[in-house]
Amino acid sequence: MPGNSAVTVSYMDNFDKLHNLTGMINLQYPVKWWIPSLTLTCMKTFFDYPGPDGSMLKSGRPLMILNFNNSFTLPSGFLLSADFNYGSRGYYQLYESKSYTSLNLSLKKSFLDDRLQLSLDGYDLFNKNKIRSAARLNDIIMNSIGKEDTRKVGFTVTYRFRTERTMNNRSAAENEMSRLNMSE
Repeated sequence: MPGNSAVTVSYMDNFDKLHNLTGMINLQYPVKWWIPSLTLTCMKTFFDYPGPDGSMLKSGRPLMILNFNNSFTLPSGFLLSADFNYGSRGYYQLYESKSYTSLNLSLKKSFLDDRLQLSLDGYDLFNKNKIRSAARLNDIIMNSIGKEDTRKVGFTVTYRFRTERTMNNRSAAENEMSRLNMSE
């Protein structure tokens, strides 16, 4: 802030041009009791922004994201899901993200003609899904580090009171006509 160097004023301003190009490919091929799904996403930002001392900075390398999702049909009606996620180091707009990984597991079982479902879920089992990024704008350098524990375990009970709706074959108009004694 002019006149007070201890205060920094920050606000969002629209830049003239910010172009992103995103490409995604998904491969999925079920094999009997196993359904693998591999998705690769590539995001590239084309962006120039003000750097220190009047210089211009450009967003750097593209950001790559890999998701490998697997579903396994096990004996006795159990369903096991194992999902691996990886994000590379790269730029999204003016933020440089650091790499991350996560592994999630889920075990599900249905009962009572699929009305009751029990699910035991483990998220980010190795606690590696840390949010870390850096950005530089003019003479300001911003670092962001997520320190929270992303490893979680959950147990879910789902009960469906009705699995399907039974409706008579009469329309609302027919019901109204009958009520008014106007039916044929």
